[in-house]
Amino acid sequence: MVKDRRTFERMDGIVNVRYAVRGRDKDKIESLPRNIGGGGLGICLAEKLQSGTVLELEITVPDDPQKVVLGVGEVAWTKLFGVIKSGQKVNLYETGVKFVDINHISVGRVYAYSRQQKRI
Repeated sequence: MVKDRRTFERMDGIVNVRYAVRGRDKDKIESLPRNIGGGGLGICLAEKLQSGTVLELEITVPDDPQKVVLGVGEVAWTKLFGVIKSGQKVNLYETGVKFVDINHISVGRVYAYSRQQKRI
């Protein structure tokens, strides 16, 4: 069994996460959120990114989409998650992202919202 080394509990992804690869993407790209915690997040992407890739992040919470949390994360790991077949095959990659520059108070608000939704 693999030991979970996370410092913070992860909450299932009920937030919206957009990302841009620093130095490559001009516009942010939608992702499929998996989970979020105080130290990072898990997202599914239609591209495989290398560990160490720096991402510009935009996180929004459904309760207040006007309050966007901006930050920077670094890809920690990537693995093939699944394949979507809708006329054309698209690989999805589960990607672990470590926060490297983000307002932790804002992340706390996102985390609190996720915990509240978990109880409902």
